[in-house]
Amino acid sequence: MDRIYSVYWTQSALDGLSGILAYPPEVKERIYLDSFDRLQYTPTLIAKRIKNGTLRGLWARLGLYQVILVFEVDEDTAKVWIYGIKHKRENVYWKRSGRSK
Repeated sequence: MDRIYSVYWTQSALDGLSGILAYPPEVKERIYLDSFDRLQYTPTLIAKRIKNGTLRGLWARLGLYQVILVFEVDEDTAKVWIYGIKHKRENVYWKRSGRSK
């Protein structure tokens, strides 16, 4: 429990964060800074491992303002790499339009 992880964002994750149009820049900055606090000490405590698909083996965790962080944990080097970010309700409208057809 005394282990401290280094948290890094990939360029694609930063692009995903900047692409969330619903939030102003101040909120995006809070999401970015909060991710370091949430993942620095116990990154997998409330996260869920992705079990299938192209993201198999990565972790997903709910972050600030209902965003989902997709990340990898390297236990040997104590590093967390954030690969993607998505708003929790981003695809709700796509799912609804698919049902109506």
